[in-house]
Amino acid sequence: MTSERGLTLLEVMVALVVLSLVALGYLRLFQGSHRLVAAAREWSQAVEYAEDASERAQLGGPSLLRAPSESLPGGFRREITRRPWQPGLTLVTVTVFLPGGARFGLDWLTRDRPAPPPGAAPPPGSAPQ
Repeated sequence: MTSERGLTLLEVMVALVVLSLVALGYLRLFQGSHRLVAAAREWSQAVEYAEDASERAQLGGPSLLRAPSESLPGGFRREITRRPWQPGLTLVTVTVFLPGGARFGLDWLTRDRPAPPPGAAPPPGSAPQ
C-alpha cells in the first residue's frame, strides 16, 4: 500500500465548518461590542447635556430655569423642574430624554435667593440684565 498525502474532501468540509463557526462567533462579539459602545456614547451625551444645564443654571441664574423643556441635537430632549425641598432650599432636577426612550436625571439643591428690593444695585459679580 502506498501512503497518500493530502486531505480528503470530508476533512476539508469539517475544517471549513469549524472555521465558519469561529468566524461567526467573532462577528457576534464585534456586533455586541459595537452596540455597547453606541449605547455608552448616547448615555455620555445625556450626562453632558444634564451637566451643561446644571452649570448654566448655576452661572446664569434662573434664566435657564424658566424654559421648562427644550429640544437638543441628536434627538435628545431636556426638561428642568424646580420644587421646594426645605425652607431656604430648592430641588432642581434636570431630566434628559434619550432618543431610544430612556431618560437620565440629575438633581441638585440650591439656596433660595431673596428678591432684591426695587432699585437696589445688583450683587457684585452678576451681569446686568
